[in-house]
Parts: sequence; C-alpha cells; structure tokens
Amino acid sequence: MYRIDKLAKEHVAPLLKKNGFKKKKLSWNRARGSFVDIIDIQELPGSTDDNERFVLNIAVFIPDYYETVWGQPYKGFAQEADAIARTRLGDLLNGEFSERISGAFIELNSDIDVLTVGEELSLALEKKVLPWLDSFADYQSLHNFIDSIDGWQKDYPLMQIYFALLKQSIGENESAIAILDDVVAGKNSAWATHAKRIKANVLATATLRQGENA
Repeated sequence: MYRIDKLAKEHVAPLLKKNGFKKKKLSWNRARGSFVDIIDIQELPGSTDDNERFVLNIAVFIPDYYETVWGQPYKGFAQEADAIARTRLGDLLNGEFSERISGAFIELNSDIDVLTVGEELSLALEKKVLPWLDSFADYQSLHNFIDSIDGWQKDYPLMQIYFALLKQSIGENESAIAILDDVVAGKNSAWATHAKRIKANVLATATLRQGENA
C-alpha cells in the first residue's frame, strides 16, 4: 500500500483538510449540520506491491439515524458501511474524467502514477465529489436522491429503515410506517426486530406531535 498511502498523503489529505475533513487511516469525515460526509479509500483484494488497486467511496451518514437503529451512541467517526447515501468515484464521474480515475477501480503501478492520478483525483474531488456532498443541504434533498436509486441500496434492510427514518424527518409518517412494515414482514428476524422497535417510536413521535398541534 506504499503508493496508495503516498497518494493519500500528498494529494487527498491536504485538499480534504482544507475543506474541513478529519482523517483516520484512509478515511475522512466532515460534520455538516445533521450529516457527516465520508470519503474513504478502499484497497481492493488482489492488490499487490506492483499493481495497487483501490476504489474511492463517497457517502453521507446521519448520526441520529445510526443511534436510532442500533440503540447506542455514535462514537464520533462514521464508517461508509453505516451511511445512508453511498456511491463510488467511478459511478459519480460517469466518464467525465479519464479512465484512470473514472473506471471501476484505480490502479497505481509506478511512482509516476501517484503523481498523475493524484493530480486528476484532486481535481475530481474538488469539482465533483465535494459539490455532490454539498448538494445534500437538508433531509428533503437527501430523500430525493435515495428515492431515485435502485438495487441493493433500496432493498437492504438497513437502507430501508434509514429511508423510513428519512420519510419521518420530512413529515411522511404513513410512508415511513409502510416501509417499516415491509421490513417486519421480511425474512430477516433480526432486522424485523429493529423495525418493530423503530415503528413504535415513529408512532409515538407522531402522536406526541399531534397532541402539541391540537
């Protein structure tokens, strides 16, 4: 991981530090209102000293949702796996930059690669990644993004529960409960237990708000 570490140190870390991120190993977090932005370098299996391969993960995490799901305090540094919105650099760039950084993964085969890839990666972070994170200004904008995606991010029980909590945050309590009911009816009993507990919280909160508004 010599070249990955060098790229992170010389090209990624300075830019992200300037933009308010804090670093832990090859992950960076930035607290922003109710959200935490995550940028993460993930070395891929099969990476070797002669051919280092990695992907850049980009995500948005909501501490309140994490604490609601797991019933424990957020420990101060978010992991990409716990995020509500997740993408990878190649998917985000959609061919707008060179194949070196916009493909399925990034390769570093020489010290020259560290320089050339690092310079282009820094530009992509500044022009595409940071604006993408900044585009989530509130719960509604985040909801619109989650609502537009398909695949595992929509079907995985944790993502479904997060989406239900997002529905609750924008005042769509009935939709939130319907999503949680689907998780309860699913085949995974552990997630069903979480969903039942969270549904009870959603109902209690809705009842409390109705009483306050009466």
